[in-house]
Amino acid sequence: MDRLGAVDARNVWAVVPVKAFSHAKRRLAPVLSEAERAALVRTMLVDVLTALHATSRLAGILVVTSDPQAARTAALCDAQVVDDNEADGLNGAVRRGLDILDASKAGALVVPADIPFATASDYSAVLDLLTHYPVVLAPASSDGGTNALALRQAGSLKPCFGEDSFNVHRAQAARAGLAVGIARSEGLGHDIDRIDDILAARKLRRKLKTASSTSALFGEIDLIRRVGLDALPVAARYM
Repeated sequence: MDRLGAVDARNVWAVVPVKAFSHAKRRLAPVLSEAERAALVRTMLVDVLTALHATSRLAGILVVTSDPQAARTAALCDAQVVDDNEADGLNGAVRRGLDILDASKAGALVVPADIPFATASDYSAVLDLLTHYPVVLAPASSDGGTNALALRQAGSLKPCFGEDSFNVHRAQAARAGLAVGIARSEGLGHDIDRIDDILAARKLRRKLKTASSTSALFGEIDLIRRVGLDALPVAARYM
């Protein structure tokens, strides 16, 4: 972590927590095998890290994980790896990354590893807002969760990722007297966690007119057919 020593309070590092590939996305077990879920998680992570790497204003990327495959993937994408020290769940892993950055007086952009359609432009928009607000939140479109949390001071909020965490984070900031900027975009709003998210991803891909490794993987494993798209009316298949 030598590079962190040179980071000052004006710099922001991305923090990406990653669960063990073998334990991730269990809610997709009805349509994906364990090996396919691991492949999906790795592919989404590559998409996320690629977009973050293209965000020129970031000082760097920290991937917090104890999974060897995730660590290798992170290294290939020029991210630094921090062992989560068997942290207690997602929020424990995020806290691990935030503590390191806070000690170095750096800011943070916390991004889940399952928002593969967010772009470098989306992340740049979050950083633009961070010049005006000490806290920036990007809400998930499906469950009220948080798909990006940006902090000028990495230790200024306690991470509370999960369902309805957008409101929890916003309330926590209000109690701390911190103004909150809200970043909304199609890419930032969409994560892949449930079967319905896969169907929504097809519509989103057509709307954004962008390609991603995750979309390509869906095609390779014929995921749309597995989740029952063929049973829908013809008009609905091409939404």
